[in-house]
Amino acid sequence: MRNSIMAVVLVSLVFVGMPAVSSAAGDVKYSIGAGVGVVPDYEGSQDYMAAPVPLFSAQWKNGRYIKIDGNVLKINLLANDRWSLGPVLQYRGKRDDDVDNNRVSKMDKIDAAVEAGAFLGYKLALFHVSPKYDSWDIGAQLVTDASGEHDGMLATARTGYTFKNDKMSTRIGASVTYADDDYMDTYFSVSASDAIRSGLKRYKAESGIKDVGFDLTLRLSMTENWDIRGAFAYIALLEDAKDSPIVDDEGDSNQYKGSVVVIYKF
Repeated sequence: MRNSIMAVVLVSLVFVGMPAVSSAAGDVKYSIGAGVGVVPDYEGSQDYMAAPVPLFSAQWKNGRYIKIDGNVLKINLLANDRWSLGPVLQYRGKRDDDVDNNRVSKMDKIDAAVEAGAFLGYKLALFHVSPKYDSWDIGAQLVTDASGEHDGMLATARTGYTFKNDKMSTRIGASVTYADDDYMDTYFSVSASDAIRSGLKRYKAESGIKDVGFDLTLRLSMTENWDIRGAFAYIALLEDAKDSPIVDDEGDSNQYKGSVVVIYKF
C-alpha cells in the first residue's frame, strides 16, 4: 500500500512536470536518436540479447530538460546550470521462459515492471571556467515499483567525470545501488516451487548493496546535426544477488552492457 501511494504521487509528478518544463522560457534544443544495445537476458545471466535504445532530449537554455534514454525518462524541473531535480520513470524487462538458461526459464514468471521516483544531481566545473568543457557530476536516485510487480525500492548513488572538445565528449562514471527485501526476493530468491521445477536449491535473498558499476560513454559529433554515441558498462553483483543460485550456479555476477546510438540534433 505504501509503495502504491508513493508510485501514484511520483507518476503524477511526471505529468505535472512535463508541461512545467515545456513552458520554460528560452530557446530549446532537441535531439532524437535510435540504436541497439546488448544486455543480459535477465539480471545475473551469463547470456545476452539485443535491445532497442530510443533517445529523445529537449534541453532549455535555463537548464531544464526532458530526456528519454533507453528505458529511462527524466524531467529536470530546476532552472539551474549546476543543480538538477525531478521525477524519473524507468522500465524493467520481464523474466520468463524465453531466457536461455533452461533452469531459470522454469521458475515463476516475472512480468515487466515500471519504477517511478525522483533524482537529484549536481555538476561542478573542474579545470575550466564552465562545465561546457570539463565537469564532475554527482547524483542520487530513488525509485519504487509503480506496477505492482516487485513492490520494491532501489536507491542509487552515482558520480562521473566528463571532458569535452569541439568534436568529442567522454564521460567516465561509477555507481552503487541498494535494493530492499521486496526487490531482492522477487529477482534473486528461489522459492520452494521454483526449486522443484528448476532443480535449483532454495534461496532467500534479502536487502543490501545489490551492485557496483563502472561505465564509459563516448559521443562524437560527425556533422553539425549528427552525432554517434557509444556506451559500455560493467556491473558487479554483490552480497545476496551474487550468492543467488540463478547467478552463482547458472549465471555470472559480472554483468556487461553496451550500446551504439545515432543522434540527430535540431
